[in-house]
Amino acid sequence: MTLMMAVHIIFSAIRGRNAIELRRVSEVQIERTWKEFTGRAEIKMPRNIKILNGLSYTDIFKNGDPVEIRIGYGVDEPPVEFTGYISDVSEGVPVVIRCEDEMYRLKRGNVSVVSSAITLRNLLQQAAPGYEIDCPDMNLGAVRFLNVAPITILDQIKKDTDGTLYSYFDGKVLRCGVIYSDQSNVPVVGIHLEKNAVSESLNKKNSVENLLVELTSVLAKGKKNTARAGKEGGDVIKKNYNFPVSLDDLKKEAEKLLKQAQVQGFDGSITLFGIPAVHHGMKVHIKSDIFKNMEGTFYIEKVVKKFGDSGFRQEVTLGDKAI
Repeated sequence: MTLMMAVHIIFSAIRGRNAIELRRVSEVQIERTWKEFTGRAEIKMPRNIKILNGLSYTDIFKNGDPVEIRIGYGVDEPPVEFTGYISDVSEGVPVVIRCEDEMYRLKRGNVSVVSSAITLRNLLQQAAPGYEIDCPDMNLGAVRFLNVAPITILDQIKKDTDGTLYSYFDGKVLRCGVIYSDQSNVPVVGIHLEKNAVSESLNKKNSVENLLVELTSVLAKGKKNTARAGKEGGDVIKKNYNFPVSLDDLKKEAEKLLKQAQVQGFDGSITLFGIPAVHHGMKVHIKSDIFKNMEGTFYIEKVVKKFGDSGFRQEVTLGDKAI
């Protein structure tokens, strides 16, 4: 039996107008990854939509309007795949409504945070009040931010940790430095390449045996803490933290990064049908009748979902192998 595709897009009631609900669109694309601050969606509108009543799209849909996108299969209400806000409405043909997740709000407004000593959690709570925060326990030392957009603080955190502490939204939860969440609780989705995959373009990374990880933290009065893990004489991964980190914590982080770098992963992507639904941060367990060298359990780094006349597809970029 062929499953029917279903779409339900809800533009919330706002500015005196009623909620607008669409059950038909030309195309939807949703892109989310922990490597970027902002999750994004694009909605291509059908030509003969009947909600205009003589108004232009930009009269009806405004930047900042809340939106919820549901896509899936079957007769039941499809699952929610994206919630966020309109960020742009094009006037071309076709009309494209671009949306961003909760990071849309952190790009606007100003906050000030000044402290001689602050934790990562406290800094994020002040930068993004009202959101649940998921982050490691970490002291950052002194900070000084005056009348900046909240996302500026997230960007500075990323720079100060040499790209180690990524920030992104998972629904209404702001995660920072928690790429794969608690590993024991991450959902595992089984994928059989010959049954679930439309196509794949995966190249297995070579494992690195001789690898040295070196982490450095800047302390007060020009002093530094340095921790190393691995073997001298091979490739070197160096990261600098522009705030105080204890030597014990540096050692733990160095060992963690070493393990992640040594396990094999994949470059490239795999394209799946619309089910099973996957999201970045999940684990995927790959099985194959033909490509046995590709089998294993891997983290999902990025997912691009495309829904339209050509079907429902998920382009999945795999990350580290689960350890």
